[in-house]
Amino acid sequence: MSFLDNFLTSGHYFDEKENLAKFRFSLLNSLLLIATFFTVINCVASIFNFITFTNLYEKLLFVYVLINIFSIYLLRKDKNMYFLTVNIILISSLFIFYAALITAPTDEFRLIWFFLVLFTSFLLLGKKYSLLLMLFMLSSIFATNFFIMDLGYSRLALFTFFNSFIIFTAFAYFFLDKIEKDALEFHKLNTRLKDKVSMEVQQRQVQEKMLLQQSRLAGMGEMMDSIAHQWRQPLMNINAILMNMERGIETKAHPKAYLEKKMDEVITLTTHMSQTIEDFRSLLKTEKQKTHFFIDKSIDSVLELYEASLKNIEVHVIPTKGKTFYGYNNEFIQVIMILLHNAIDILHVRNIKEKRIFITVSVDDNHLSLYIEDNAKGISKKVIHKIFDPYFTTKQVTGGTGLGLYIAKIIIEQNMQGTLTVTNTNKGAKFHISLPNG
Repeated sequence: MSFLDNFLTSGHYFDEKENLAKFRFSLLNSLLLIATFFTVINCVASIFNFITFTNLYEKLLFVYVLINIFSIYLLRKDKNMYFLTVNIILISSLFIFYAALITAPTDEFRLIWFFLVLFTSFLLLGKKYSLLLMLFMLSSIFATNFFIMDLGYSRLALFTFFNSFIIFTAFAYFFLDKIEKDALEFHKLNTRLKDKVSMEVQQRQVQEKMLLQQSRLAGMGEMMDSIAHQWRQPLMNINAILMNMERGIETKAHPKAYLEKKMDEVITLTTHMSQTIEDFRSLLKTEKQKTHFFIDKSIDSVLELYEASLKNIEVHVIPTKGKTFYGYNNEFIQVIMILLHNAIDILHVRNIKEKRIFITVSVDDNHLSLYIEDNAKGISKKVIHKIFDPYFTTKQVTGGTGLGLYIAKIIIEQNMQGTLTVTNTNKGAKFHISLPNG
């Protein structure tokens, strides 16, 4: 079907706004091919005396075939030749039909061909042109029969032809007018629908940006908790060191070298705390460009962030052994954080005795697969198909927002062109991230 479509459009391209032009172009090509084929048959039939034509009419048919072939060539050369080609084929067809009207008085059906010319004109050129052509044909046939020569028709036959021709013109006019109005209404409706879809897409994008921002704010809250956990011990150590130094200064029990060593310890601890803040800040940055990053390092940074929350949980990681991935590192980390946080929550909510999380990664030149699985007995079959929906949560008691997994899916599938799915295993829920490398 695509071959036929390409053939009838002569290989030219028509966009969505040119559907009517494409239809008319294909119809013109079809009519030219059909007219050429049957005219050649008539010529051959006349040569072998199956049909009797005058010598003049045979020559005219041959010229008509050449004109049609030339018209097909013009259409294939340039689609802007459409109107020129339509006029050529209509004028040449009229010329042939007038020749038949005059030279073949025994043919009682020769007036029928003028209906075909008129109908073709309506389809290919529209209403105004066709009305003028109809008036020209009627007046010329009338003048020929009553002022030039007798065409061999009775007054009743001519009267019937004129009436039928006018009725046919009216029918074709109003039929085409209805089609053009419907096409215009359809175009307007299609435009309105496109505008509405575009508006809905924009609103959805705005909503998704807001949800991403909410997710980041929620992530900041989790990071603040983690920072508090990671800073608590260093702050206690610094406090102990300062108290010890204070007593040493008061009692002069410690030499200067000892105090300098303790100062170095304070500096080391504060530097570590500063680096922790810097690491968390980098996780909150939105990346605009893809970079090559070490997958294991990204996973380790998330595990360090959740170090306090993972104290009573065994985490089994199958590393990639130094392999890199080309993508958005911070967004990749954010998704792992969401999935890991969910796993930690469900293990605590269900009070699993031997809490375990399994992280498996495989990567090659074209693809990355990451699995995060827990042993919390899985997700209910009734809701597993809903867990990526916005605001759907099974953790109402613990204050779940229902945005985490939804945001994770947006990041993976829209921002990173991958997939995020979940299945139940004999241990628990298993999330699968699949990403194209690069």
